Amino acid sequence: MSSPALPGREAAAAGAGAAPPAAPRYSGGAIALHWLHALLVLALIGIGLAMGEMPKGAERSAAIALHKSLGLLALALLLLRLGWRLRHRPPVDNRLGALERKLAGLGHRALYLLLLLTPLAGYLSSSFTPYPMRVFGIVIPKAGWPDEGWNALFNALHTGCAWTLIGLIALHLGAVVLHALSGRSVLGRMLPGRGRR
Repeated sequence: MSSPALPGREAAAAGAGAAPPAAPRYSGGAIALHWLHALLVLALIGIGLAMGEMPKGAERSAAIALHKSLGLLALALLLLRLGWRLRHRPPVDNRLGALERKLAGLGHRALYLLLLLTPLAGYLSSSFTPYPMRVFGIVIPKAGWPDEGWNALFNALHTGCAWTLIGLIALHLGAVVLHALSGRSVLGRMLPGRGRR
């Protein structure tokens, strides 16, 4: 004669086959701004790398003008993202340990800092040239005057920040892959639509 099942055992058996708790998702606005900004940054990286291989001429000048315009657009979009983030705090993923959450927070802060410094340094570099500053053909005020020394300084800062940003993006993507391999995918938190939980 079989012994009656205990309530605790029934709960444990039911929980054994249950799906893991759903990861809290970011807001729709945060998701849209994230992917729009990501595409813009990837375009800027691609154009920036291509410019180095172009000979001087109309094609290179057009690429530089587009790079500057998209860079200032990325800066404006970053400010919009920061404003949204202040009003809509990111959801905490309790599947991660305290150390993992702290490292993720530091990584995000570093990304935001470089996403600010890179286009800002580019703008300041262009401000110390004799050429007008244009955004999609529209002349905007510059923060400086023609000066080769300041131009070189901010151009070096822009280049250094850009390469550091590329390295951080690679680490960011690597962390996403590692979380997926460990069975705690974080990508679904930032996917459009319902996403994966």
